[in-house]
Amino acid sequence: MALLAVILVAFTGAADKRAPSRETPISIVINGLTLPVEPRPLLDNGILLVPVRRTVLALGLDFTAQGSQMITHVGSKTVILRDRSRVALVDGHPVLLDAPAELRNWVFYAPLRFFTDVLGAEATFDRRAHVVSIVSQLIGRSGLGDFTVGDRTIKVGTVTAVDVDSDPPTVTLAFNDRVRTIPITPNAIITMRDVGVDVDVPGELTDIRPGDYAEIEVLKNGDVASVVDEYGSRYGEIVVTDPDELLLEDGHVIVPDRDTEISLNGKAAEFSDLLPGDYATIRYNVETGEVREIVAERTEAQTSAQSGTTSISDVETDATHPLRAGDTLTVTMHGTPGGAATFDIGSYVQSIAMAEHPPGTYVGTYQIEHSANFIDTPILAHLQMPDGSNVVARAVQGLSASGRAPGIASVGPADGARVDLDAPAVYATFVAEAVPVNPSSIYLNVGGHDVTPECLRTAQFVQYLPQRSYPRGAVHVTVRVADEAGNTASKTWTFYIR
Repeated sequence: MALLAVILVAFTGAADKRAPSRETPISIVINGLTLPVEPRPLLDNGILLVPVRRTVLALGLDFTAQGSQMITHVGSKTVILRDRSRVALVDGHPVLLDAPAELRNWVFYAPLRFFTDVLGAEATFDRRAHVVSIVSQLIGRSGLGDFTVGDRTIKVGTVTAVDVDSDPPTVTLAFNDRVRTIPITPNAIITMRDVGVDVDVPGELTDIRPGDYAEIEVLKNGDVASVVDEYGSRYGEIVVTDPDELLLEDGHVIVPDRDTEISLNGKAAEFSDLLPGDYATIRYNVETGEVREIVAERTEAQTSAQSGTTSISDVETDATHPLRAGDTLTVTMHGTPGGAATFDIGSYVQSIAMAEHPPGTYVGTYQIEHSANFIDTPILAHLQMPDGSNVVARAVQGLSASGRAPGIASVGPADGARVDLDAPAVYATFVAEAVPVNPSSIYLNVGGHDVTPECLRTAQFVQYLPQRSYPRGAVHVTVRVADEAGNTASKTWTFYIR
């Protein structure tokens, strides 16, 4: 712990995404119902911060995370809360809080006043007993994790099991102490949502993992209309390790617990096996903030290898640029003839078969899936001979691939905004994961005119400073963008000149 504490001083981002306090946990009681300990409320400089998602769900309200903001509804009113903002918007009207909201490891926290002044509940904090008590007439779910929208029922909770072999397949959810197993009918739409970049991609039941948070929409006849699987993720090189936590290169502290699944180069591992220089993918539960999975890679293989008479002279791929879903990766290995060969894509995809033709040349292919999110991931080829000898070598070039389009995180002027300027700056910001945005792909149309040549375009944003005035009324804007793999995204919105 001491080493990590010293190193943290060099990372400005680490203090903003602190791990939960290990002091006596603070419990939440809503109309007599005690919520699970995780995620626990936090005391930060004397201000109590309460986890929003689990609390509003227990109050019978909906909850939607969209990147760095959350949305809920109280009656007919829409409530928006943004990360690091002291202002909650209720139907567009600001309500000042006594501290900013915070997004820590994909869990939204808000000061207690958010629940009183904005949501209309009565709330108290007993510092001696470490208990937050909230009393509200909004109760609609009584902590059961089910609520009704029109003629449909929404079931929410943490995924504990996915059974794709049963008929029909099932997903099991846990919410508070209640566990429900829900049959998934054939036409259900599966959506995977990484809340960090607010990007949805189509998925399969096999993509849903225990530890994720899911919302399952059930029709009146019992059929499942949709399953939305939510998770948070981080990627980066490990720069410091400690017996209890590790530090990523971006300054984020990762604190696993006894339920965190850890793998290294595709094999189950202990937390103590991870070392600085390993590349890690972290997957969070967005309801609790718990670290559910750490997938680490350590490239030890050389680009050629020999053990006795068994050898690999080289490994090549045709991935000269980032790939997208549907593209096919081809891996070619040259080595001792007469063996059995496979290749791995880091720790993500294991043991892909390679066929030998002609002797000594082994070729295998893999079609990029929609869930792909590879950042310069090493390609490792394995060659095993009948006598049991084996060697491993890696391709010189790693694989970058993504099945996800870039996220269009924010736009300005905002959709529906009314501005007094007749030539306001127009912008959009982008968020990409494994594959960065290609600035030359960005297209911007403002008021029916292609203004792309006049824009400042980068991998993070596009900005247009109009050289003409717009008449009063609606101004329509369209932005399109693609990443270097060719995944495209677009957004259209409208603002108004007063």
